[in-house]
Formats: sequence, structure tokens, C-alpha cells
Amino acid sequence: MRKGKLGISLAFYAVLAFVFAFLQQTTLCLLLLGFVLVAERDEWASRQVIQATFLSLVATIVRNVFDVFDILDTVPGFSYHLSRILDIVLWIIYVLVLVCVIVALIKVAKGKDAGIPGLSTLADRAFGLVAQKVYATPPAGGQPQQPYPYNQAPQAPYQQPAQAPNGQPAQQPQQPTNQNPQQ
Repeated sequence: MRKGKLGISLAFYAVLAFVFAFLQQTTLCLLLLGFVLVAERDEWASRQVIQATFLSLVATIVRNVFDVFDILDTVPGFSYHLSRILDIVLWIIYVLVLVCVIVALIKVAKGKDAGIPGLSTLADRAFGLVAQKVYATPPAGGQPQQPYPYNQAPQAPYQQPAQAPNGQPAQQPQQPTNQNPQQ
């Protein structure tokens, strides 16, 4: 395992961040993120802690949005059904978070990237690692261009030799020969 500047395994930071994410300790995730960014300055560890922090933020935001629906508990007859539906949806979200955390813990303990779908892309964007997609516009004929094999540069197309007005091939200019009379 790689160790950071402070002698602590970098995987420890990632594991700790995902444990905080599962426990929905967003503040602790943010504090750990700040510590890893400032003290360790390791890109891999920072990316993992960023993914865990985003996971914690998503779970916290969803929980807070559903807390808004608690106002509807005052409506008789409607509140029971709504609260059961919201409980089921929250339970599903917590199970998804748990699955993401378990998969991420297994991966980061081995020193690999957590690779949480969607969140790893956000972490890449935070570090500016996302490659810009370039879409080529098709030529006027409507046929898409094929990429050049093996990253070879395009070559000029073959051109027919010019013909003289009498139908004979035009005479190509002769290359000057290096004749050095002083030899």
C-alpha cells in the first residue's frame, strides 16, 4: 500500500471517507476531504474522498427533500399512504448507497479507483481529467470520415500527371544535379 506524506496509508483515507458516507456524516466527509487535499495532496486519495463526499451529499439531499413532504402528514387519510411510499423510496436509496459503499470499500482497499457511476465523472471533472469529446462534422457528401489507421497523418491523394495539350504527358521539371566543378 502506498503511504502518504504523513506515513498513513492512502487507502485508509478512502475507506474512512466511504464509512462516513454510509453513516451520512457529510460534515466529516467534507473535513476529511479538506485534510486530504491540503495535507496529503495525492490525486488518487483525493478522487476517492471526493466520490465518497458526493455520495454522502446525494444521500443527505435526498433525505432533506423527503423531509419537506413531512408537512403533508397533517392531511388525514393521505399522510399514512404518503409516508409509507416515502419510507420505501428512502429504504431503496439507502440500500443503493450501501451497495455503492461496499463495492467502493472493496476496490479502494485494493488500491483501485472506486468508480462509482456518475460520481467518478464528477471527481474527474474536479481534477480536470475529463477529455473533451470532439465530434467531426461529416463532409458535404454525407459520408462520415473514417479515422486514420494507427494514428497516421493523412496523405495527399494521388494526382494524375498533367498532360500537354497534344495528349502527351507533360514534361516534369528536372531536378538540378549537384555538380561541383571544384572537385
